[in-house]
Amino acid sequence: MVTTDGRDTRWVEHREARRRALVEDALRAIRRHGAGVGMDEIAAQAETSKTVIYRHFGDRAGLYAAVVASVHDFIHHDLAAALELTDPGDLSVLARDLADAYLGLVERDPEIYRFVLKAPEADPSGTIDAYGGLPELMGDHVSTAIASHLVRNGQDPACAPTWGHGLVGFIRAAADQWMATEHREPKSVVLARLDAFFTPALATGLAAVPQLQEQS
Repeated sequence: MVTTDGRDTRWVEHREARRRALVEDALRAIRRHGAGVGMDEIAAQAETSKTVIYRHFGDRAGLYAAVVASVHDFIHHDLAAALELTDPGDLSVLARDLADAYLGLVERDPEIYRFVLKAPEADPSGTIDAYGGLPELMGDHVSTAIASHLVRNGQDPACAPTWGHGLVGFIRAAADQWMATEHREPKSVVLARLDAFFTPALATGLAAVPQLQEQS
């Protein structure tokens, strides 16, 4: 029988807690210094050295992946909480809540938003962060929600990845344009416009999705 040493468990828990604390320090440094924050500035915020950060995350790409995961969890939590109070069969609500969460991040944390959308450059081996960026993660989440909706209604879910990633891409483009505007309109105005577009579009699209073929 294989047993787990209690000291090993405590060490793993300690490392995970330290990683979470370093991610929080990275977020604070980004808010303070902007999306172009350097590792030296992050280390100073954490009151540690770059060597310690690299020990926990490997390199800047590893830290970037951890920050992206943290931001995605934040948006996912907001989206999941909103969907619990709505009809899970209403995909227009999903689009509206996704846009609300995404634009909310832009409004509250513009530098964090800029940071997570700028993946680290490839290293000499040609590889970059394997975790994926925030839009890709959100696209996967929304695609899964759309597929579940279609299957519940006996419809073919093949279009779900196209719709899910397309929806996130549309909202991202709208958010980027909103961010780039010198005198930004209230978030509610942008949300109303997105809602006016997606509600009829999704209704039309859903009606056109074929039913799943029954297997004989």
